[in-house]
Amino acid sequence: MHLYRITRTRYVRDLSGNGARLYGGRWNRKGIGILYTSPTRALATVEYLVHVPIALAPADLSVATFELPDDTRAEKVDPTVLPSGWRRHPPPPELAAIGTKWAQSPAHALLLEVPSAVVEGESNVLIDPLHLEMKRVRLVDIRPYTLDERLLR
Repeated sequence: MHLYRITRTRYVRDLSGNGARLYGGRWNRKGIGILYTSPTRALATVEYLVHVPIALAPADLSVATFELPDDTRAEKVDPTVLPSGWRRHPPPPELAAIGTKWAQSPAHALLLEVPSAVVEGESNVLIDPLHLEMKRVRLVDIRPYTLDERLLR
């Protein structure tokens, strides 16, 4: 299995989930470190762009490719049980409670598959960087990532 993360080059090797820990995210409360990844570069691009004003998108981006064994255990959030309006921004706090509960559960899986709020029918994958199985996550490639200028219009 491959997962992708797009971020500024200076943060691409940081697998601590520190950004999510400092600021919180759709699926985690502040204080909980999570790595947000996507199963395709295309979804990772869209997920990145919704958080950065297009005119301010930095030129120094990189894409990290992670490789995990196909048998890596994952839990999955069923979108049909989420509160109405779960895709809105800012997200309802119940979503951060779901990811936080997962990360704090003693027997949780390394991965949590969550529905994308940006692309209906797609999913992102959260990684708990403190999980005992984090060694299964291998950073196998880092490349400079340039956004097509047509996305920046």
